[in-house]
Amino acid sequence: MPREKAYASNAARQAAYRARHRERELPTQNLLAALARTLHGTMERTVAQGVSPLPPELLDRRTDRTLQNLIRYLRARLKEDE
Repeated sequence: MPREKAYASNAARQAAYRARHRERELPTQNLLAALARTLHGTMERTVAQGVSPLPPELLDRRTDRTLQNLIRYLRARLKEDE
């Protein structure tokens, strides 16, 4: 005698699997882009208010360049500590 189905459809089974393994999923490009814009805006505000712990030179008009500058800055700080 066949087992009773645990899920009504394959889609329901896949959704349950994804819910159980959510931490393994990679972030979407949309989420990463939104986080980058949020970080850039936060950095702009902290620099404008004079409370940024980071050098203001890291900030660029473009979000991608700001992130590149931040990565370079942090990598250089890591090398200093080695």
